[in-house]
Amino acid sequence: MINNISEITIFSDIPEDELQHITPLLKERHFKKNHILMFENDESEEVYLLRSGMVKIYRMYEGKEVVLSIMIAGDITGEVEALSSDNHRISSIEALENVSVWQMSKQDFLHIVDKYPSVLRNAYKILVERTRMLNRMIRYLTFYDVRGKVANLIMDLYYNFGTNNDNVYKIDLKINQSLLANMLGVTRESISKTLGDFQDEGLIDIRDKHFYLLDMDLLESICNETEEFPTLRKWYNS
Repeated sequence: MINNISEITIFSDIPEDELQHITPLLKERHFKKNHILMFENDESEEVYLLRSGMVKIYRMYEGKEVVLSIMIAGDITGEVEALSSDNHRISSIEALENVSVWQMSKQDFLHIVDKYPSVLRNAYKILVERTRMLNRMIRYLTFYDVRGKVANLIMDLYYNFGTNNDNVYKIDLKINQSLLANMLGVTRESISKTLGDFQDEGLIDIRDKHFYLLDMDLLESICNETEEFPTLRKWYNS
């Protein structure tokens, strides 16, 4: 749980004594798992600062959900639309678990941007990171077979949500097969088969929806033909 607004990436460079002017602009909100905070193409102006929990960002195409990314505590959403003259939402946001946010209006956010140039610089950095991630996902969708897609996404998830305790490599995020399928643009059946193959080969183990990486070298070897490197797999550089 984030309790200090300075831990929100986009505001991290604002002097501590100045943050007291921003706090009154925030409204605390809580959303249950599966609640949709915003729908793509809807008109709204709220900016959300994620304090706890995780949300997924997705779009719908021909009735199918395409997951673009996952956001975690410390992140911000809605800032791109706030900085644009068009208030239509670019994508939908859904809570993957119970989440807590600070909500602020577009007008208040733009006032902060005008007063603190560092916020705009950080917004640009965040946008670049998201663009880099989307470019990587597009490459997965376009050029890799299912085995390569799944191996790369598992490694991405590990480098963003992984823990290493006594050489036990765990992705500290509950993952269901539908989420993986929607991130990679493949069927749930393809995901199920590939994960089963990986388990049979001793690459991974899955317990209580948590992934354990049993052979990092072999997983990396499946990714060898790609352009991915550990340092470039990070979605969040804060």
